[in-house]
Amino acid sequence: MREFELEAKLAESLGQAAARAALDALIAEWGGCRLDIPNGTSSRKRRRDNEIRRMYQAGADLFALRDQFGLSDRHLRRIVARVH
Repeated sequence: MREFELEAKLAESLGQAAARAALDALIAEWGGCRLDIPNGTSSRKRRRDNEIRRMYQAGADLFALRDQFGLSDRHLRRIVARVH
């Protein structure tokens, strides 16, 4: 992604001034380097699983959780059985 494209994307979510500041900080620290930015799949799953455990411990039943999160009964049982 080119600098102007990155700035435009950042401006959509942060606002123009914050986008420019963020881009300047990235360039100062990492300019000229190739960055590998993770897509966040594992952190989103971890947050989802923690939310499922919290809701289950608060009394939500597996059928409601299954419908809300779109997961199989077996997968939900694995999630609630896992302790972190």
